[in-house]
Amino acid sequence: MQEKMVLPTSEENTVTIINYLTELSCCDRCILRFLGLQAYNNEATYRNPKDYFNKLLTVEPASEEPSIKKAKSNVCPTCLGCFDPELVESFTKSLCSCGIDQFKYHNFSFNVSFPKCLPVRAHSMLLHLKQKFPNYCFGELYDTKSIKDKDVILLEQPHKIFRAASSQLLGKILGKPYHPRSNLSLLIQLGYEDDSMEVENLKNLAQTNKKKNVYISKTNIQGFLEKLSDKEFCSNFPVPPNIPDKQVVLEKLEVTAQPIYLGGRYLKFKRNVGQTPWVVDGVSLVDNNIQDIIFDVISSLLGYEKSNMTFTASGREDMDVRMLGTGRPFYIKIENPKVKEISKELLREIEKQVIATEMVAVTKLQLVNESELKRIKHGEALKKKKYKALCKTWAPNIEDVITKINNYGEEFAIQQLTVMRVLHRRTILSREKIIHKMSAVKVPDHDDLFELELQTQAGTYVKEFVHGDFERTKPNISEIVGFPTDLVALDCADIDLVWPEEDIGNEPCDTVTENE
Repeated sequence: MQEKMVLPTSEENTVTIINYLTELSCCDRCILRFLGLQAYNNEATYRNPKDYFNKLLTVEPASEEPSIKKAKSNVCPTCLGCFDPELVESFTKSLCSCGIDQFKYHNFSFNVSFPKCLPVRAHSMLLHLKQKFPNYCFGELYDTKSIKDKDVILLEQPHKIFRAASSQLLGKILGKPYHPRSNLSLLIQLGYEDDSMEVENLKNLAQTNKKKNVYISKTNIQGFLEKLSDKEFCSNFPVPPNIPDKQVVLEKLEVTAQPIYLGGRYLKFKRNVGQTPWVVDGVSLVDNNIQDIIFDVISSLLGYEKSNMTFTASGREDMDVRMLGTGRPFYIKIENPKVKEISKELLREIEKQVIATEMVAVTKLQLVNESELKRIKHGEALKKKKYKALCKTWAPNIEDVITKINNYGEEFAIQQLTVMRVLHRRTILSREKIIHKMSAVKVPDHDDLFELELQTQAGTYVKEFVHGDFERTKPNISEIVGFPTDLVALDCADIDLVWPEEDIGNEPCDTVTENE
C-alpha cells in the first residue's frame, strides 16, 4: 500500500522548516517528528526519510529554498543519536553475546529505554520552533488537559520512532522478523553520559515548587514539564537545545522470554510425601516432595532451570494424606523459557517418567494460557472435595456407630475454631464449613474400624472433624457416635474443579482406599 503524504496545514513552507532544523543539526527522523508524522501510518518514511523529503520538492510550491539542505555531521540535539541506524548496527556484537541464539523462537519484539533528558530536549526544540515560526502548525509533545483543540497532532513518541526505523534492521541482524506480540523480547537500554546533569535544573525547579525532595524519573518527567511556564523553562534550559559533543551508547542489552504455563493434575500414591520442599534451618524435613519430582523430570527432558519454575496448586493435602481419584489441579510457571512450544509427545513422556517414581503421577499435562490461571484460585474456595478416611472408634458396638453416622443428615454445617496444628500460622477464628455428604461402612473382620466417606466444602479440616480437636470442631464424629474416635489414615478421593479445560484423553487413576 502506498503511503499517503501528510503535510501540516501552514502558511510557512515546509521545506523552510526542514532546512532550519537541518541547520540546527537535527537528524532526519527528529525532523519528521516535529512535522507531525505518526510512525503508525508512515513506517517506511521513518525508515527512509530522504525519500519523503525528495517528494516534498514536487508537492510543495516553488520557494526561495528549492532543495533540502544536507544534514550536518553533528550529534542530533533532540534525540542524541537514538534514531541513528548506525547505532542499531553497532548492537550486532552485543546481540551475539547476550545469548539470543539459545532461544528457539520464530520472531522477536523489543523495548527501548531512553535517557531521561530526551523529553527536556524535545520540549526545548518545540518551544523554539513555535517562537521562530508562529504561523506553522506544530504538534504538541504531550496530550494535556490544557489542549483545547482536539485536532492538535501529538508528536510521535520516541519508542515508536525507534521501532519504525529499526525493526527491519534488527530483524535482518537476528535472522527473524519483528512481531509486536512476540514472546521473545529484547530490552535495549540507551545511556547518555550527561543525562543526570541535564535534568538537574528540572529537579531543582520541582523541589522549589514542592518544597521537598523530588526524584526525577522517566515516568514523572512529563508531569514536571507540563507544569512549567515557557518563561520558567527558557530561564533554566538552553532554547534551542545545545548540540551535544557525545551521543547515546548502548548501556544494556537483555533478552527475555515471556513465561509459559503448564497445567495438569497430580496424584500422590505414597504417604509422607510433601507437596513442596519443607526446609527449616537448611535441613529438609521431608525426603520427597511433588514439586521436585515433577521439576526434575521437566528439567531433564526440556532443559528448563528448576530455579525458573514455580509450582502452584489448588490447595494442598497433608504429607500423610494421599491424593487419588482424578488428582489435584496445579500449574507450573516457567520463567524465561528458551523454547516455547512443547510437543504432546514430550508432555506424555513427562507424565510417563513422573509415574515411574511410583510416588506421584501427573495427568492432563498441557500448555495453558495465563488468563486461565485465575480459575485455580477463584475456584478454590467454592470447590467440593471427597475424602475416604479409615477411622478407629472406642465405641463398644460398631454397628451402632455406622447407624448413627449414616442417619445423621445429608448436609449440615460445622464450626471449626482454628485447629491446634495450624495455630502458629492462622488467626484464631471460628469458621463455618459444610459437610455435603457423609456415610460409613464397617471394615470387615474389625470391630473398631470403619471407613468414612465425606464430601466437604474446601478448607474443611477432616482430621479434626473426626476426633473433635478438643471440642474445637463441633459437631464432630466423636460427638456424633458418643465415644472417642480417631483417624488412622486419610485419602483425598476427588476435587470437584474442572482443570485444565481441555480433555486430552488421560484416564483418571482408580481410587485406592486400603490403608498403607
